[in-house]
Amino acid sequence: MKKFCLILLAGVTLMTSCTSKGSLHNLATESLRESLYYPDQMKVIAISDPDSAFGINYFTRQEILGMLRTMKVVTDSIMVRTDNMTKFNPDDYYVISLADRQMKATSDIRDMLFKSERKGKWSGWKVKIDYQSIDHNGLKYRSERWTFIDKKGSNVLRTFDLPLP
Repeated sequence: MKKFCLILLAGVTLMTSCTSKGSLHNLATESLRESLYYPDQMKVIAISDPDSAFGINYFTRQEILGMLRTMKVVTDSIMVRTDNMTKFNPDDYYVISLADRQMKATSDIRDMLFKSERKGKWSGWKVKIDYQSIDHNGLKYRSERWTFIDKKGSNVLRTFDLPLP
C-alpha cells in the first residue's frame, strides 16, 4: 500500500508539473499572438522551458550577455546591409523595421538595467519564445519574446521583444 501511495503521488506530481509547463507555454504564446499584426502568420521557432523569475527586472548575467550579443548581431546586420550607413536607403523597409525594433529593444534593455534589482523573492515565471511573423509592412521578421508570468501562472506581468536578424 505504501508503494502504491508513493507511485500515485509521483504520478500526480509529474502530471501537474507538465500541465503547468503547458499552461505557461500556452499563456505566453497567446499573449504573443494577441500582440501581432498578423497573428495567423506567426510561427514559433523555439520556446524555452519556464524558468523561475525573481522580479520583472532581474536577469542572470548569462541572460544579459545573451541579449547584448543579440543586439550586436542585429547592429552588424544593419551595418552590412547599409555598408556602414554610407548607402542607407530610407525605402528599405527591412532595415527601417529592424532598426525600429532594435531601438525599442535597446530602450527596454536600458530601462531594465537602470531599474535592475537584486535577486529577490520568487515572483513567478519567465518564458522565452523565438518566433517569426509578418509586420505591418508585410515583411517577414524574427524576434525573441520574453514573457513574465505571475506565480499562479494566470497573468502576464510584462513582455519585451528582441529583434533577430
